[in-house]
Amino acid sequence: MVEIGCLARFNNPYEEEVEFALKNNFKIMQVWYDKDGIRNYEQEENRLNKIISYGFPTIIHAVLDINEMEEHAVKLIGILNKLKHKELIIHPVCHSENIEEATIYKLSDVIGRVLGLLKPNGITLYLENNSKIDPIFSTSKEIEIMFANNPDLEFLLDIAHIYSYEHLKEMVSIKMPKILHITDKYFNIIHEHLPLGQGEIDFKYIFDEILYNYDGKIILEITKEDEDIIRSKEIVEELLRYNQ
Repeated sequence: MVEIGCLARFNNPYEEEVEFALKNNFKIMQVWYDKDGIRNYEQEENRLNKIISYGFPTIIHAVLDINEMEEHAVKLIGILNKLKHKELIIHPVCHSENIEEATIYKLSDVIGRVLGLLKPNGITLYLENNSKIDPIFSTSKEIEIMFANNPDLEFLLDIAHIYSYEHLKEMVSIKMPKILHITDKYFNIIHEHLPLGQGEIDFKYIFDEILYNYDGKIILEITKEDEDIIRSKEIVEELLRYNQ
């Protein structure tokens, strides 16, 4: 069954984000994590406790550089255990060194070691594809290399990071995603995350022809106004009703 989630926007008080999610029937909120830890509106020492105290379902989205993933995997295990989470998203970036043809093999090795840390704790890892703005784990070839070397790894597919519909088809043929990030975009813009209906992505085509009968989580990565998020959710729900 498809679950639709939203962001815990860290510029807003966490309790307001929970209230918004509950009021609009979102099933999960995505919480941002980076090298500085959990990001939300609260004072740093209160952030984890605030999430725990509200008890709303969340998933951690960790944006981590290739050379800091293993260090943070250990920290994240502690956080995930406190949250009683069994899933983790890593959005890989490579800002600490130049991206070369062989970098995907290094990332694949790093992810393999991270999986080795997570697996004994029963934690499933989802790796997110990148856009051309940070071109690592982005091309179909890179995605094929990653999953060939790490069969226990799961795929988070960010629709706004695709180059074309053909690129999307190629990625899905390699590994069916269990989580989708959905926002709109224009294909001539390298990286943007618009509310649905404000770009040129044909989501009906995607759900009819490429992700037919999709069954997993969908997270709306929209930071705009509440009304934009609500309308985007309505569009997704309409597509799913037609598709199922």
